[in-house]
Amino acid sequence: MAGKVGRRWFGTDGIRGRVGKEPMTPEFVAALGQAAGRFFSKKHPRGKILIARDTRESGRILEAALISGIRSAGLEAESVGVIPSGAAAMVGLQKGACGVAVLSASHNPATDNGIKFFGPDGGKLGDLEEEAIEGFLNLEKPPVIEEKKFAKDFSCEPDAFDLYRKRLEGIFGKDFSLKGLKILVDAANGAAWFTTPEILRRLGAEVEVIGAEPNGANINEGCGSEHPEKLMEAVRKRSGWIGLAHDGDADRLVLVDEDGGKVDGDEVIAMAAMDALERGKLSGKTVVVTVMSNLGLDEMVTARGGKVVRTAVGDRYVAEAMRKGGFGVGGEQSGHLLFLEDSPAGDGLLSALKILDLVARKKRRLAELRKEMRKYPQQLTNLKVRHKPAWETVGPVARGVREAEDFLGKKGRVLLRYSGTENLVRLLVEADEIDKLQKVQEKLVPILKEHLGEK
Repeated sequence: MAGKVGRRWFGTDGIRGRVGKEPMTPEFVAALGQAAGRFFSKKHPRGKILIARDTRESGRILEAALISGIRSAGLEAESVGVIPSGAAAMVGLQKGACGVAVLSASHNPATDNGIKFFGPDGGKLGDLEEEAIEGFLNLEKPPVIEEKKFAKDFSCEPDAFDLYRKRLEGIFGKDFSLKGLKILVDAANGAAWFTTPEILRRLGAEVEVIGAEPNGANINEGCGSEHPEKLMEAVRKRSGWIGLAHDGDADRLVLVDEDGGKVDGDEVIAMAAMDALERGKLSGKTVVVTVMSNLGLDEMVTARGGKVVRTAVGDRYVAEAMRKGGFGVGGEQSGHLLFLEDSPAGDGLLSALKILDLVARKKRRLAELRKEMRKYPQQLTNLKVRHKPAWETVGPVARGVREAEDFLGKKGRVLLRYSGTENLVRLLVEADEIDKLQKVQEKLVPILKEHLGEK
């Protein structure tokens, strides 16, 4: 119904679902486009919304529906084709768009799709803004969608690509070069299948590519940042190569060092933050991460005179804390990193360039640079639950967690939280010694199964 208030549809990263089922139907997407158009037109009555998508087969049909909805609200819509979400945010900002819409389900399979919105500043919309869009949503009378036949097309608009490329090159300066570096890219058959290899080559790197043959159905399929095993194996067979993997919309980054070892987001954040701190370019001498990040990151940053701020899980919460505190570097262990002084949104290629620049300047192997952060052993256990009471109110669970925290002291921690989308409780245990970690796991898991788990 029109006027409904709340966040029924928006989750932690836009709206997602199985294609063909609400909310990923053309009718719903058209209604959402109309609602978003009405929201953005309140401040920009003659504005334009920029639209980007990844390589899912459903992308063009849903894009047409979204455009129909936006135009029915009186705004213009401009498609830039297949391009990473971070690139779309950059391009939208440079083109003066009043908003940006990205059609992607990120690391989900091709059977899913999703939509996320960015504001005129290129940043993701906040909870209240998404709630306002839902307030304009009228599912009873969706806009008429113009019927079209679509050929498969995974290209991006040349002018959007050039704006993106020039913006990245401008961040690092006219003398920036990756000449001498050998990079193997796994583009996840997704949005960066063309952009990342092409830009790296133009910067002078020797580049080989896997996961860059999109067909509409193979995005994230056994490849990309969620499945880096093939990339790791391929790097091990080469001498002196670095691996780089994205997810479907390329806002995430997973690196593989010259020895074939996976470099996680915490290590990338640590390297980037320490480099910025060393050069006097880390705003507030502070890095922002989530509660999931490794304690070794805190140890490394504070030992060098910096500070770590932690937030709830989700890049939007990292971004909020960064903007509030005026900080420039932050991110998640998953590889979703933010450099807000350079880009308003997460961008996997920008994140990679930060580290590749560091490798080139210091003339050191990535495998060596990553070792400067001592990682604490961590173990994450997901358990199915029958309900989700506040665990602090369940006596045996609360006591078990307190006793575990007392046992670990300052050299470890316990993080217990429910999944926002599934009937799961997630237990993260971290300690400076693996034996301590295992003892806590062995004690807490049975307690959780007994008092929260499925019967």
